[in-house]
Amino acid sequence: MSFARGIVLTRLDALPDPGAIVVVPHPDEPFASILVTRKGQAISAFRNKCPHAGYPLQRSNGQVMLQEGRYIVCAAHGASFGLVSGECAGGPCNNGDALERIAIEVRDGNVCVA
Repeated sequence: MSFARGIVLTRLDALPDPGAIVVVPHPDEPFASILVTRKGQAISAFRNKCPHAGYPLQRSNGQVMLQEGRYIVCAAHGASFGLVSGECAGGPCNNGDALERIAIEVRDGNVCVA
């Protein structure tokens, strides 16, 4: 699934720093969600799908687990990925595995699909 250019994912000031949130841009397709991350001035977005097993990364309550404020931790199997890079940092993901990046831009205080 692709995401239409210009879709507003979240307000920049709504992103925890460091942190991550899950956004569902198409409510009729809840499995097509996006993980938006922030660490300082670095903002990234990834398809919310672990490359190890294909599961969404967040816990059942919607929260995204972080380790040391630097890594996203998959709730299913504990694979960890760089908060900004999305690259595998440990756990059952393979070296070279990475989260699928989604191009974004910040416009007028909004994080949007580029």
